[in-house]
Order: sequence, then C-alpha cells, then structure tokens
Amino acid sequence: MNKITQFFLLVLIAFVAISGFLYFSGQQDIEGLKKSVAPAASIYPEGKSFSEKLNFINDQSESLNLSEISQGKWVLMYFGYISCPDVCPIDLSKIDLSFQMMENKDKLQVVFISVDPARDIVRLNQFAGAFNSSFLGLTAHSHELETISKSLGVYHQVVESQKLAQSDHSSHEEQEAESHEHYNVDHTTSFLLFNPDLKLTALLTSPHEPKPMAEALDKIIGTLR
Repeated sequence: MNKITQFFLLVLIAFVAISGFLYFSGQQDIEGLKKSVAPAASIYPEGKSFSEKLNFINDQSESLNLSEISQGKWVLMYFGYISCPDVCPIDLSKIDLSFQMMENKDKLQVVFISVDPARDIVRLNQFAGAFNSSFLGLTAHSHELETISKSLGVYHQVVESQKLAQSDHSSHEEQEAESHEHYNVDHTTSFLLFNPDLKLTALLTSPHEPKPMAEALDKIIGTLR
C-alpha cells in the first residue's frame, strides 16, 4: 500500500469516525431534549414537512401559505373557533401566558386556525389579537380545511345533536338561521409546533400549564435551530 493510498484511507476512516460521533451525539441530544420537555411537549422523531399543504385564507378571504405569515419563525398553531364557550378562550389565554414567559418569544409566531369558517371569517385577527396583539387568525375553505386537518391529525366536527337540530329546522328559514348561529364544534385541543421550515416538530397536549409549556418551547427552539 503506497503512501497516497494510506493517506486517503486515513482520511476516510477519520471522516467515518467524525460522522459517527456527530450522529450519535445528535441522537443523544435529541433523546435528552425529549426527556427534558416531557410531558409538556412530545417531539416527533423526524419533522415532517407540510409547507405545501398549509394554505389558508385571512379575514379578507385572501389565499396565503403559512410561510407568508411565519416569515422564518417557529409557529405554534391552535385549532378552535370563536363561538367556543370555554375551551378555546382558556387555551389561548394559557398560550399567551406561556408566550409572555418565553425567552425565545421573538422567534415564535402563534396562529389561531378557525374550524368554523362560516361564522368566523372577518373576525379572525380581532379574536386572536384579543389574547395577544402578536397572535394571528386564519382559516380555510371547508374542503381545504378538512384536507389540512387530516394531514395534521387534527379532529373537528359539529356536535351531532346540534347538526340534527339544524336539519329538523331546515324548512323554516328563520329557525334555520337561528340554529346556524347556535352550535358547538368538537375539536382537538393540542397545540402544534412547526419549525421555521414548517416541519411539524412537536405536539403540546393537555394539561396545558403555562410555565412548563414556556420552558419546553424555549428548549426546543433554542436547541433545534
């Protein structure tokens, strides 16, 4: 074996050794991060990109991709609706408390996604901004919203008994309009965290306690740059 061959062999061995070290160190860091943010947040093994599917509409019914809103920031996404009697206001209040406690809040954009576009369009930003002026509100046309929800594993559905009540009153316009205004929507209460490339990175599930959530979000954002 000549000296040139020996040299390239040593370079190859060094490259493999360094790559292996970085890989296993990275794996250990991820495992350590997973443990440190649990149970407030669950980190996905590999972030899955949803950028092309995250197409929404704003209060002016203008189409836009989430990337136009996030502008390189992390995104914490919450699905709910404005007429929600209790859960949504409580959850958004907790998100605001967490946001206020964060060191990395300048790197995070909170986005409220309405699962009730028929009633909520034109009031999205007003509602989200009532909890924090930096929070933004979006929704999507019903068929697109269904596609987005299924892709992200988010559940939402009009309460069945109220849906039947709407059907029973369908022959009376005034009653139908009234029933349209009074129905609830069952929905997922988890918070979805996307990295700046809009890859789904973590899920924050109940119970949503502001301080642990703030600490978890800071660790994730600070570690997975």
